[in-house]
Amino acid sequence: MKYRWLHLSDLHSYCNGIKTKVMRDALIDEVEELNNEEKFNFMIITGDISDKDSGYDLAEEFILELISRIEIDKEKVFIIPGNHDLNRNIPDDRGDIVKRLWESGVLDEEEEFNNIKSLIYAQNNFFNTYKNILEREYPKENIHFVEKLMEGANIIHLNTSWMCYDSGVEDGKIHVGINSVYKCLEEVSKEDFNIVIGHHTLDDLNQYERSHLKAIFKSKGIDMYLGGHCHKAIIKQDRIANMELCFCKQARADFDDYPAGFIIGNIDINNNQSYYLFYNWSTKFAKWMYDYSVEEAKHGKYYLKGEKYNREKSKKVDTIIDFKLMGMPLDYDEIKSKFNLTNTCDYKFGHKNVYLKTENEWKLYLKELVTFYDSIIDGIRSDNIHIFPIAQIPLLISLGYLMQNDSPNIKVYQYIENESKWVFDEKNDNIQIEESFSDKNSDILALALQISSYINEEDINQVLEQNYDLLSFKINNPKLSYLNYREDVLRVKNIVKDKLDSIYNKYKEIHLFIAAPAGVCIEIGRIIRYSMYPNTFIYNYNSTDEVHYKKICNLKNLREI
Repeated sequence: MKYRWLHLSDLHSYCNGIKTKVMRDALIDEVEELNNEEKFNFMIITGDISDKDSGYDLAEEFILELISRIEIDKEKVFIIPGNHDLNRNIPDDRGDIVKRLWESGVLDEEEEFNNIKSLIYAQNNFFNTYKNILEREYPKENIHFVEKLMEGANIIHLNTSWMCYDSGVEDGKIHVGINSVYKCLEEVSKEDFNIVIGHHTLDDLNQYERSHLKAIFKSKGIDMYLGGHCHKAIIKQDRIANMELCFCKQARADFDDYPAGFIIGNIDINNNQSYYLFYNWSTKFAKWMYDYSVEEAKHGKYYLKGEKYNREKSKKVDTIIDFKLMGMPLDYDEIKSKFNLTNTCDYKFGHKNVYLKTENEWKLYLKELVTFYDSIIDGIRSDNIHIFPIAQIPLLISLGYLMQNDSPNIKVYQYIENESKWVFDEKNDNIQIEESFSDKNSDILALALQISSYINEEDINQVLEQNYDLLSFKINNPKLSYLNYREDVLRVKNIVKDKLDSIYNKYKEIHLFIAAPAGVCIEIGRIIRYSMYPNTFIYNYNSTDEVHYKKICNLKNLREI
């Protein structure tokens, strides 16, 4: 069983300021790219497509553009109404009707049939827009209904908003109609994969109906409830209902207190890749990235537990770290097959096409790197951590520095660009390295590691305008895609480490000038011990700048940036 879906909520499309326009254009581009990487099977929008019953035309335009860009069948798009998708003045005495119904323990739907029908009529603008977008009627004669996603999988539409009247005071009072819920679930099999979509959180419902609803969900084998309304990204397991509750942020960006977001859902039973992936619109970067605010989700990713989501019952023992920030995305299927990685947790540094220039840009990304390391790598309890890196050299060295050299379960892979393949320990090229040391009796050390290209001393002189000792390591004829296999990498690492460990205490500063493949850069960072080494500075090389090397940061201050 394999499903992948896009979850949006709370468009509030009447709110269409410039911040929201920029965010939504970027959202469509981001989702299109994600769909190109791996096709979405379906899309859900959990209510509030309008704002106070206004802006349906804008909602229609946005949703249709999204459907077109990800080329998804409209039969695989599911939308339910929110508390903004109704006219709160229909009927004229709506307030009186709703306030009386709020007092009910469990709603008598037969007795209140006419009142329920009149309240649902207030959602007609939503129903018309639904038909315009999806080219099918919303079955408004039913409060709740089921649509079959595919054989063995169902989407249960829960209309939690028909009774809404005043958002300021209705929390914990809303009824959904338990009898109608039970009736619509009669056709649902407990063995199926069953997703309920609704706008409100369960805590927003009348407490008596909420208890009955959870009992029904458990008896009918409901696997997850997906919603919105709270404008927060939330994931938790409801033990009473025995299901996952997942709530999506809004899709507008005009209010800093309520940032925008969306969620990718993924169920892949065979490969144990069942998770929610949370995205957040970053105003700092003006781009979409993983949402760090979801407490239960490490770096924005929450793995689903249970036999229905995973074929293997054993604990995941391998973790893949996707640190490929440039070029084509990492091909997970290829690397898992090639390196026999099964039952894995997969985490990705949430940035791509990263080309850093300004000091502020470097600071932002280094902060993001520290957050990524703390939330993922430092907290992992698995047999092996597999890192697949392609990034700027200062970011690679910084990642290694954060890991330090006391993590034996880390495996760093390298990409040979001219052969278009990832490698690890398939062979040993027995590449030798030449060491030289220029001792000028200085308290400043420059280290030049020349593997991917030569490092000119003149370039070092441009940034170190004072006397310095030069420790150089160089292979014969440095060039790109050179020194890729683990045994060669570790040999070079140990040569550099042995030398640095013997002399570091003579210096007040060490300056690293590195031209090496990604795996070597990470390993060099790992040997710089924060408890032993002096201030150690890393540099980025740009041949088009007048001064080719730019100082990026002091590794010892990495966490203080």
